[in-house]
Amino acid sequence: MTLRVTLCDDSGMARKQLLRALPQDWDAQMHMAEHGEQALERVRAGQAEVLFLDLNMPVKDGYQTLEAIQAEQLECLVIVVSGDIQPQARQRVLALGAMAFVKKPMAAGEVRELLQAFGLYQVASGKLQLVEQNKPALSAADKRLDVYREVANVAMGQAGEKLARMLDTFIDLPVPNVNFIAPSELHMAIQAIDTEQAISAVSQGFYGAGITGEAMVFFTDTSVAGLCDLLGQELSGSPRQQEIEALMDVASLLTSSCMQGLAQQVHIDFAQVQPILVGQDQSINDIVQANQQRWQNVLAIEIGYRLQQPAITFELLILFPEHALPILDRHLAHWLEERAEDSHD
Repeated sequence: MTLRVTLCDDSGMARKQLLRALPQDWDAQMHMAEHGEQALERVRAGQAEVLFLDLNMPVKDGYQTLEAIQAEQLECLVIVVSGDIQPQARQRVLALGAMAFVKKPMAAGEVRELLQAFGLYQVASGKLQLVEQNKPALSAADKRLDVYREVANVAMGQAGEKLARMLDTFIDLPVPNVNFIAPSELHMAIQAIDTEQAISAVSQGFYGAGITGEAMVFFTDTSVAGLCDLLGQELSGSPRQQEIEALMDVASLLTSSCMQGLAQQVHIDFAQVQPILVGQDQSINDIVQANQQRWQNVLAIEIGYRLQQPAITFELLILFPEHALPILDRHLAHWLEERAEDSHD
């Protein structure tokens, strides 16, 4: 009997990657969803006996979707596929009823073994069928951003996992914001932190394959105090020195981990220069204006990390200059070509 399956991810590229990883001889009918609310509609309509579910999505995220499936007692087997690889993320989704947790990107062999282990797939049992969906076509620019966003999502998850271990707490991860912007618009990209507060910022340059870029991490004063409490005895010196040490340690870990995650996917070895404190106890506008003269039009990747207990928020902003985009495109050509094709996702 044909199994009805839904792939839920806000990234078209991620859905297409997962679809390509599924066994082509699986007797399954495939449906798509772009966020948790759509996934629930598929489950209620009987189109998701099996649901592949991302965690970090707009409208309704994966955790909220799992909670709704439990609350409504919906019949559905859920396999979470996420770039958020924190141990607590895995524990949370399994506690909410997920059948399995797998990190992105899934390999074809891994998917096949998982489906066979749960008795959902037999070799040569049928043919994978994709249900046609009427959707507005994405522009070339939007497809390009979708690829960058999903690459950033995987890198963000790797950095979040290392930060969670460093601080011994759970990190809420967002959907990365990725946009092409001018320097005068840079302050608009900084969305995750309370810009009414005084801000501190750490900058770290990076280079590789003809690309020179910059990563900046922004902290509110409230967040700095919270980080000092979490790091505790690991810090030394006067209170002011401890604040600077906390800023530099967290910013360096976030930047290096995220750049490493990007490097693994775009196949570019990025080297990094020493981090520097570019502003402390200043307004966000003062920090941006003091530094924007070295920026031209950029690809800005904005990732807001949030801790629940204590309530701490800080933001990583990765800036690739305009001249880097053709180089990145060449290294991501296989994904960009796939997104340029007529697809059903």
